Amino acid sequence: SDNSMIRIFQNILSGFLQPFVPDVREKCVSVVKASVELFQKIRKELLPTPTRSHYTFNLRDLSKVFQGVC
Repeated sequence: SDNSMIRIFQNILSGFLQPFVPDVREKCVSVVKASVELFQKIRKELLPTPTRSHYTFNLRDLSKVFQGVC
């Protein structure tokens, strides 16, 4: 569910942002919620077709975003 994804990625990102200044740490919740919303929108709107079979998105794609941020 969205709440589970938010909780998981928020914990990961907040742990990574601990050494940063408070202004940066405060953005954690916003970044995670926006990323999950964008991921869900992409999954619903960019459906795979025979010509675009590479449009298959899963949780691994979202985790790669946070891996890149960290």
